[in-house]
Amino acid sequence: MGRREELLRGEAEGWEELNALLSRGDPEHLERPGVNAEDWSVRDLMWHIAYWCADTARAFGDMHDGTFDASAEPEGPAEVDPINEAQRERSRGMTLDEVRSEWFRARAAMLERFGELTELTPQADLWFDETGPLHYAEHLPALRAWLGAAG
Repeated sequence: MGRREELLRGEAEGWEELNALLSRGDPEHLERPGVNAEDWSVRDLMWHIAYWCADTARAFGDMHDGTFDASAEPEGPAEVDPINEAQRERSRGMTLDEVRSEWFRARAAMLERFGELTELTPQADLWFDETGPLHYAEHLPALRAWLGAAG
């Protein structure tokens, strides 16, 4: 199995687990803050993941077009944390249905743009892994605990 297939398999497995957990939560529980130390709701977490999937789709489009500029991308907590906070605030003005719609749309866009890359460069590999499999794995423990799922 090649690296691209490995990444896609890891992403699909993480996505499936996220959605299996989400299907266990009633809408009221998905809106209640407390999932993590930052007091996010599940809706906030869904938007957070959707935002980064959409941003990765944008980056892949730029990579495909030859216009990607890594130096212009946020790096490290000092640059990423304010983006996460702004997006959390943005999600608070959205309905669960709006977030859920973007949740699926952004992931589909990321996968589509990833598939359009003719070469899996180290940069594309890193972006996909950090936004998909590694990012999902980062948030799964808190989501499992919040939704009362077994570990």
